[in-house]
Amino acid sequence: MEFFNLSENSLLIKWNGEINSNLTKLISSYKDEISSICKNDIKDCVQSISSILIIFDLNRTSISEIIEKIKMIDYEKVSKNNRKIKVWEIPVCYDLEYATDINLISVKNNISVREIIDTHLSKTYDVLSMGFLPGFMYLGKTDKKLYCERKEKPSLKIRKGSIGLALDQTCIYPRQSPGGWNIIGISPVELFNINHKNPCFSKPGDKIQFVEISKSEYKSSKNRFDKPKLKEL
Repeated sequence: MEFFNLSENSLLIKWNGEINSNLTKLISSYKDEISSICKNDIKDCVQSISSILIIFDLNRTSISEIIEKIKMIDYEKVSKNNRKIKVWEIPVCYDLEYATDINLISVKNNISVREIIDTHLSKTYDVLSMGFLPGFMYLGKTDKKLYCERKEKPSLKIRKGSIGLALDQTCIYPRQSPGGWNIIGISPVELFNINHKNPCFSKPGDKIQFVEISKSEYKSSKNRFDKPKLKEL
């Protein structure tokens, strides 16, 4: 871990290492422990791909005190945290009407459309980080076969629920917006609802499993999904 003082009341903890499921799980465990032992001193604790941002109350503590508490966390205990991991099953329609960039990826990567779909479905993805839009999940890592650069010219209007690929990550657009990811499908799941106690059902440390549905299933179900199916590991 490395510590960076970003402002008078914010601290960034950075991990240097390969981004994988083990690192994501470790950071999630540290976030839970920090939120517990510093609950009276911090205002927010935000997990990202390889870091945690802590916003603390200057009237209650100092950056040096926060760092000392974090350094006292038992690494062995945190690294062996066996808490249940939430796995969300998200339905995806890969029909060409919605998969607007899948043919382009097929040509560039010399891989068939069907193989793109099967490869995308073959992995369970870590929720690495949240950002860009409320409910926007950065998911990784994808199979090397699906690696692709972001678009040189971003699309101005990507449909809500669109599934994207960029570099070694995949994503789901929680609402219609501009964006530079390559679109390979669409999901009917509501990813962000401000009227709920927890507007976004998922958080970093969870996992996403995509499940294929047909075009007719998508059209008939897009107004029925509030949360995807949940299972725990």
